[in-house]
Amino acid sequence: MIVLVLLQTLCLVGARDVIGREYGLTRETSGVEESHARTILNEAETEENIDILHFAALLYLYGKGGVSQNSAQAVKLFRKAAERGHVPSQVALGVLLRHGNGVARDDYAAYAWLSRAAREGHTDGAWLLGVMYLEGFGDNTIDYEQARKWLEFSARARSPDAMHWLGVMEEYGLGRDTNYSSAARWYKKATDLGQSTAPFHLGLMHAYGRGTNQDFQRAAILFNQAASLGNAGAMFYIATMHLYGQGVPVDYDRARTWFQSAEATNDPAYATRAADARRELEISLGLARDSTQKKS
Repeated sequence: MIVLVLLQTLCLVGARDVIGREYGLTRETSGVEESHARTILNEAETEENIDILHFAALLYLYGKGGVSQNSAQAVKLFRKAAERGHVPSQVALGVLLRHGNGVARDDYAAYAWLSRAAREGHTDGAWLLGVMYLEGFGDNTIDYEQARKWLEFSARARSPDAMHWLGVMEEYGLGRDTNYSSAARWYKKATDLGQSTAPFHLGLMHAYGRGTNQDFQRAAILFNQAASLGNAGAMFYIATMHLYGQGVPVDYDRARTWFQSAEATNDPAYATRAADARRELEISLGLARDSTQKKS
C-alpha cells in the first residue's frame, strides 16, 4: 500500500511537469510576451500548423502570455494536433486524460495515446507508458516486465525521469528482488542529469541506511539539492534535520522556512505535514519565549 501511494504521488508530480518541456513552456516558465501569444492564437485558428496548435494549447494549459488558463480548451487543441500525428500532443493528451485535467479521466484513452507516442520513439511517452504499467490501470493488472521494458527504452535515450523510476523499481523490489546498489546507481545517474526527485530518494537511502551506512551529512546535501529543484519531500526532510540537528546545525529559523516552502508547494504528500510541523515549531518557540520572559 505504501509503495502504491508513493507511485501515484510521484507520477502525478512527474507527469504534470512533462507537458511543454521540449517546447520550453511549462508551469515554471517565467512568461511569454502577450503580443507573441496573440500571434500564436491567431495562427492556431487556421489549424494549418500542428506545432502552432500545440503551442497554443500550452498557452491555455498554463495561462501564459495573458491567456486565461483553460484546461478544457488546451485538451481540445492537443487532441486536434494529436489526431494529425503530432507526437508531443499525443503525450500531453495522454497525461491529461490519465489525471482528468480538463477532461474526464480515461485510463484506456490515456494508455492508447501514450502507447502511440512511445512506439514513435518519444522518450517521455515511453517512460510515462512504463509508469502506467507500473501502477496498473482500469482492469489491467500491474505489469513489471512491460514497465521495465519502456523505462529502459527511455533510459537508453538518457531520460533522467526513466532512470529515476528504474531506481524506484530496484529500491522497492518491483518485479525483481530489491537491489539497493542498483537503485543508488540509477538515482545517481538521474541526479547528475538534474532530475528533482532522484536526489531526494538517494538522500532517504543515506538517511535511513538503506543499502548503505547511515550518513545524515550526505543525506542533507542531497535533500538540499532536491529542495533547490522544488521537491517538497526534500524541503520537509531538510527542515526536520535542522530541527533536530541531524547532519546540519540546529537552526529553527531555517527549519521554519523550509517547512513553509514545503507547505507552499501544495504537494499532497507533504504540504499538510509541513504545515502541522511549522505550527508545532512556532508554538514551541512561543512557549520558550514566554518562559524566558517570565524568568527575567
